[in-house]
Amino acid sequence: MVKVITWCVFLLASLSIFARDFLDKKKLPDWSVLDSFQGEISRNNFNYLLKNVYCPRSSWWKDWIVIQESEVLIRTENGKDNWYRISFKEGNETFDFSNSVSIYPISPSIRGLKIALDPGHIGGEFSEMEGRHFSINGQKPVKEGELSLEVAKILEKKLQGVGVDVILLRNENKPVSNYRPSDFIADAEKWVFEKEKVLKNSYPALDRAEMIKKRSEVLFYRVSEIYARAEILNHKIKPDLTICIHLNAAPWKDPDNHLLVERNDYHVLVNGCYMGGELADPFQRYEMVFRLLQGWHATELKVADNVSRSFGSATNMPAFSYKGPNALKVGDVDGVWARNLLANRIYQCPVVFLEPYVANSKETYERIQLGNYDGEKNIGGEMKHSLVEEYAESVFQGLLSSFAAQKM
Repeated sequence: MVKVITWCVFLLASLSIFARDFLDKKKLPDWSVLDSFQGEISRNNFNYLLKNVYCPRSSWWKDWIVIQESEVLIRTENGKDNWYRISFKEGNETFDFSNSVSIYPISPSIRGLKIALDPGHIGGEFSEMEGRHFSINGQKPVKEGELSLEVAKILEKKLQGVGVDVILLRNENKPVSNYRPSDFIADAEKWVFEKEKVLKNSYPALDRAEMIKKRSEVLFYRVSEIYARAEILNHKIKPDLTICIHLNAAPWKDPDNHLLVERNDYHVLVNGCYMGGELADPFQRYEMVFRLLQGWHATELKVADNVSRSFGSATNMPAFSYKGPNALKVGDVDGVWARNLLANRIYQCPVVFLEPYVANSKETYERIQLGNYDGEKNIGGEMKHSLVEEYAESVFQGLLSSFAAQKM
């Protein structure tokens, strides 16, 4: 979604370290949790997933992972010669992960599945703080958090109608986290102080105050909020699958003069593409290996492929393509990419992360302004359902296709 506050990009670096300290996370991951995976994955499959999904450049993982003939070693502590060993399954078993029908860890029937819907962001009074809020010429503001919740509630009813156990991670435009930005002031001050030490200079007082304010806000809405949702999902809901509902947006050409763009597209994300700086964090290193061993990629790819096809068919929009190193094309279906995001990393189940529509495109903005409505309206010469209905129906049809062997 549109980032109105450009500070946000700058403030994302090293969030996890301060967040985990504040949230009383353990100082190091408990690698013994992975003991149950000993001898469960072949060397071929580990190699394939590491290099084609989770970390495509050996220069990013070579300092942390050593693949041997019968086992793989993962460095558990930075700067120390401490390694966790995972023994490989005997034999040359190789699954075709690009054709995820060949390995499918959950039931093919949609009835009885437990699916969590995660409406992205918060909305309401927090939308401007999140940078997920914009308005054109005084019209009703676009708030991504509110749109994502509206889509989730429509999708919830559709899925319940075919026997899915559906849980929303939030039901209103309020935070799940009990923390607020004021709880992170000390952490934000520490972060600014550390930057000043590196620079060997102090920021001007007004700039420093603004940095502390923005940092504390990011730690609240981008970190503590996701961790709060993960706590509920991982320990209470324990779903078979999570769908993260978002809308995309294009950068403003002029941040001070919002002009709508022509571009409109969609894409779907699965977990993967951990970069070198991310793997240098021992928690992200552990979380990557944890997800790889779980075998969740097959489910994620199957669902992502079908939902991407559904978006393309329903919207006639082109699929978005990444240009930088922070995303990796996976599978053969247009619009499906791997990225390492906090939610799709720490939610302990298969996670499919949706980014359809460009909210500040001319067509999408017009449709958002129309709100939800019954039936169809003429949009640019085509009869279309409301955007939130089209979004929910596209995901619904993609899920039905993913679990085609359902017994109704």
